Amino acid sequence: MQLTQKEPKKLTLNLTSLIDVLFILIIFFAVSSTFIEQPGIDLKLPEAESSRAFSTQKVVLYIDKDKNLFLNDQLITLNTMMEEIKKLNAFRKDKSIVLKADTHAEHGRVIEVMDALRKNGVYKIIVSTAAPES
Repeated sequence: MQLTQKEPKKLTLNLTSLIDVLFILIIFFAVSSTFIEQPGIDLKLPEAESSRAFSTQKVVLYIDKDKNLFLNDQLITLNTMMEEIKKLNAFRKDKSIVLKADTHAEHGRVIEVMDALRKNGVYKIIVSTAAPES
């Protein structure tokens, strides 16, 4: 009686499922990553070598090159600024504000706004800058 020997099967690795998992992970990280919020106001922030990113604050004050004030994308005046900021800061522990002034905004206007903030108890003013483009 003659027994036939079976040829050993060659092992192959199916990469299809591995590629599927890899694409799903790439899609997951792309969708769940945080995106930088860009305001609807056209500002060119001054550049600073020591710029660091901070978490987004709830109260952001913009000064554009035409001396306009915007509080969280809403046009305000210097007279109504403190009323609006007090409303927004009423529910926050740290009474901080982010100040984003255009590069071409007048220095006097920026100081005037900072002075008004300090007079009304807002001492934590974060001046926003942009990292220089390389």
